[in-house]
Amino acid sequence: MNTLFYIRRLGIVLLVLFLITSCDSLIYEHEGDCLVSYRLKFRYDMNLKFADAFAHEVKSVRLYAFNMEGELVWQASEQGEVLASENYVMALDLAPGKYRLVAWCGLGNEESFCLPDVKPTCCSQDLHCRLNCISEISAEPSSSGGFPACSDKDLQPLFHGMIDVELPVNDDGGEYTYEMSLTKNTNVFRVVLQHLSGEDIDVDDFEFSIEDNNGWVAYDNSMLRDAPVVYRPWAVYSGEAGVDTNPNRAITSVKVAVAELTVNRLFMRDWTKYKRSMLTIRTATEGKLVASIPIIDYVLLVKGEHHKQMDDQEYLDRADEYNMTFFLDQDNNWISTVVQILSWRVVINNSDLN
Repeated sequence: MNTLFYIRRLGIVLLVLFLITSCDSLIYEHEGDCLVSYRLKFRYDMNLKFADAFAHEVKSVRLYAFNMEGELVWQASEQGEVLASENYVMALDLAPGKYRLVAWCGLGNEESFCLPDVKPTCCSQDLHCRLNCISEISAEPSSSGGFPACSDKDLQPLFHGMIDVELPVNDDGGEYTYEMSLTKNTNVFRVVLQHLSGEDIDVDDFEFSIEDNNGWVAYDNSMLRDAPVVYRPWAVYSGEAGVDTNPNRAITSVKVAVAELTVNRLFMRDWTKYKRSMLTIRTATEGKLVASIPIIDYVLLVKGEHHKQMDDQEYLDRADEYNMTFFLDQDNNWISTVVQILSWRVVINNSDLN
């Protein structure tokens, strides 16, 4: 009797263990095999601090999955406070297989950039991103020819990421987490004008613009050929700066003119085939040229010793703010041998940059 009781008891225990550990048990009959989950974690450490700032800077995510034939098979989006968690991951509701994942982040309600309305079976090339512009019908033809589009807004920060993944089959179940690094496309330029003599300066006496052909970007974050874009300031104001004009006297304050412009991604390219990206400053009343410089060449002048191992495109992608100070004479002419970029005072001796 006792032997039969213990045999029955042992059989029950073995059955329970079997049901717990077997992926083909009745517990998982409605789900199939053991649960396998795939997740994606985002990082934004493509910056000059080499620190992950995703939780602080990225406010929305749109993720797209393409099969190896380039067809869209899945998409998802997320925005809001959930992204601010250091532990945020996005679940990948995909079957095992090979995929290319493409992310556009920061689009929000598409105030600054827009994507096409992609649908299943669309191809990856359809997932291009375009800057929202207004047409400058009354403007003069651009240096690239034709009438340019204009952007005079503080663009919402835009990020891009892309990775290829292979989601494995695992009959025993498991959790797989992949990581995608993001590149920030948007850049803020603060252009400061200061009279070398210390004389006050009126910001309303000047017009500022940056012209480039970077308003249209492909799914892989490469530049697509497009009409030129003229970026204009979204903020202009006067400020004060301390200037030590004489080491024997106290530092005096002088007024400066400041313009802030936000532009799309800065691209290195073959300058024999493309017009250079130009920053132009003119007087407001007469349209007299004050300064016109190839802006990418200038910002690369201050890449510095610490970043010399970095290629130029990586530096442009890691930096997202540039402060440039131009010194003017009494006639509002730029003293074109000197420009201050970030904290660097650059003395220009390369005539090719002018």
